[in-house]
Amino acid sequence: MLKRTLAQAALALLASSADTRPLLPQARPSLEPGDRVVLVGGALAERLQHDGWLETRLQLAFPKLDLSFRNLGFSADTLTVRQRVDGFGTPDEWLARSRADVVFAFWGFNECFDGERGLETFRADLAAWIGRVRGLRSAEGLPLRVVLFSSVPFANPGNPSLPDGVELNARLARYDAAQAEVAAALGV
Repeated sequence: MLKRTLAQAALALLASSADTRPLLPQARPSLEPGDRVVLVGGALAERLQHDGWLETRLQLAFPKLDLSFRNLGFSADTLTVRQRVDGFGTPDEWLARSRADVVFAFWGFNECFDGERGLETFRADLAAWIGRVRGLRSAEGLPLRVVLFSSVPFANPGNPSLPDGVELNARLARYDAAQAEVAAALGV
């Protein structure tokens, strides 16, 4: 069957990794033939457009699905702040223009700079964002499917003149845990 779960896709992407267990194995949205996958979020999403490894790995893992990708990531984006010029359109309008079926979301890094005091706001904003996006419809009239990606930890460069990332990674871990809690509660 051509239908593949995104958990299977994640395992295909991480085949060389030591730990290939999905974070939330009960959440299994699927990739379907002809799906249009749209990436949203901050710098991690934006930078994925420069080398295309994510799209390539998914195309190689599922060549018969005829997937297409659109990257709408911008470095400074957060769940609630997306600075654009007047007339650019709303995030929801861009999901519609892109004819999204599946939304790969990369949230949490920029938000983590709000520290402990921003965690509850992040949880609430993420739940509201997921609810709003799931309420949108694909070109075929189906609800959009959402996949959340955790942040990439800071790698210590080993240079005493540069930050070691310990504090940042601790904040990221708290925001990733909050994201996982929201995802589990909403079945994402």
